[in-house]
Amino acid sequence: MTRGPEPILYTADGRRGAIDVTPVTRADTLGAGHILHGAFCASYGHSHDFVGALTRGSAIATLSCQSFGTRRWADSVSELRR
Repeated sequence: MTRGPEPILYTADGRRGAIDVTPVTRADTLGAGHILHGAFCASYGHSHDFVGALTRGSAIATLSCQSFGTRRWADSVSELRR
């Protein structure tokens, strides 16, 4: 469960936990939830590590909030470059 700037709460394989969210000083949160879910799914599809994928999804969503618009941030993620 995402809660804005508060840690993300999760339950996986009978475990409960929280993932800290990196603070964002200047934010454009347009699409951040969609980006979090997409990044989580892509990471989980490769790793099958729920907590790791959620952590990575959160980091990518945070990165996306640091630039204006829904796509400009992707230039900063080297794995997405072709």
